Amino acid sequence: MKKTIDRKPYIIAVAFILMLAVMFLPTPAGLSTAGHRVLAVLLFAVIMWMSEAMPYGESAIALVLFMLLALGFSPAAGVSGPLLGTAKAIPLAMSGFVNSGWVFVAAGIFMAAAIVNTGLETRIAYMILRAVGIKVNAIIAGIIVVGFVLTFLIPSVIARAATMVPIVLGLNKTFKLPLDSQISKAMMMSVGILPSLTGVGVLTGSAPNPVVAQFIVGAGLKPVLYLDWLLYNFPLSLAMGVILYFVMTRMHKFEFNELPGGQEYLHKCVTDLGPMSNAEKRVAVMLALTIIMWATDRFHGIDATTVSIMSVFVMLFPYIGVATWKQLYGKVDWTAILMFGAGISLGEVLMRTGAAKWLAQVSLIAAGVGNLPFFIMVFTIFGLCFLIRMAFTSITSCIVAIVPAILGFLMAMNRPDIPIIGILMGVCVMSHDVFLSPVNSANTMIAYGTNAFQAKDMLRIGIPLTIGVFALLVPWVLFYWPLVGLK
Repeated sequence: MKKTIDRKPYIIAVAFILMLAVMFLPTPAGLSTAGHRVLAVLLFAVIMWMSEAMPYGESAIALVLFMLLALGFSPAAGVSGPLLGTAKAIPLAMSGFVNSGWVFVAAGIFMAAAIVNTGLETRIAYMILRAVGIKVNAIIAGIIVVGFVLTFLIPSVIARAATMVPIVLGLNKTFKLPLDSQISKAMMMSVGILPSLTGVGVLTGSAPNPVVAQFIVGAGLKPVLYLDWLLYNFPLSLAMGVILYFVMTRMHKFEFNELPGGQEYLHKCVTDLGPMSNAEKRVAVMLALTIIMWATDRFHGIDATTVSIMSVFVMLFPYIGVATWKQLYGKVDWTAILMFGAGISLGEVLMRTGAAKWLAQVSLIAAGVGNLPFFIMVFTIFGLCFLIRMAFTSITSCIVAIVPAILGFLMAMNRPDIPIIGILMGVCVMSHDVFLSPVNSANTMIAYGTNAFQAKDMLRIGIPLTIGVFALLVPWVLFYWPLVGLK
């Protein structure tokens, strides 16, 4: 048997050599030494994220270390003068870990773990599916409704996928459906696609959203609050949910119209859960209050990040909480927390050193994108984002890599008529809604891991969904943005 060669060590070595080579090239005109060297670090990070040669946790640590060294051994400003020093570089290289966007993400991950600890999300899912009926089309619609509901309850695309996949597997087992049946494919692809599709519509629905919101604040633009984000993006998510329903129900020839014994099975699932536990009732109240606080942040003045910390505090508080620190410790995705901190730090460093602006200057501006008519310019940016996103398996890593450059490009144009926030919302949509391959996001990979569908099945569904995204963005850019004030 031919031995498989592990190419990952070679990829890491090549990426490291390329990073050093770029660092020691002459600093281009208009770019600071620190910015030049941080771009070299960005090159290393992008290669790691695209190839997954290094796990995300390890790449996050490497990213912070290389930023510390790149900044510390560069002049404090410009291209000459005394070196900044690694000690003074720490606050900048670690800025992502004292950033409200990172705190928001970390709090959301803890909230998701606490909610899953009570089992409330499973009860809600089964109750919705029981309510919609036993027709296959209704089940698909019910899965989509569950996806939207869970978006408001669980601020993690991975946690939502992990919640829904076992439920669909249970339905398959009960109805004795082959995993490769048309019904199984439609259900499993739906639960894989939905977390990203619905997540972009709610500020707390996907961890990259607060990162984008933080970049907006960092650029000195008007903050995007919870209701603002909902107004800008949720209608688009709803429209995509409708498209997903029609694509799934029209492009699959279901073996039968109704799931035999489906109502009895779903009723049994709810019955077996028993009455709501005190923990479920308490977490339901806590969630309702948290969502109300998020939605009314402009009135009471407490920002969404602080509200999230308050929610986690109450969920962990002795006697009235729903989980203990020991229970949550093993359920929290620490890699995601580390990755977000390092990624946000990289974005901050790119912005502060002027590297993002320079990168935009030599790419988008030099290519003449800024001279295009507004509509064509916007869709050129969206198209580029879509193509770049195809190379990433993580929405977050893609956002961190491209948003600073796009933001630098839009700011450098210095045109008040350009809706910068609206364009960044569109970039966020394009970064989430890439469904051509199951390896483009962690949630689709969870569903793909069940072997219910193949990559070619995903491509067949992903093409019309992609066309739908771009088609919907046309009226959004031309009519909806001006309607909601993104002129």
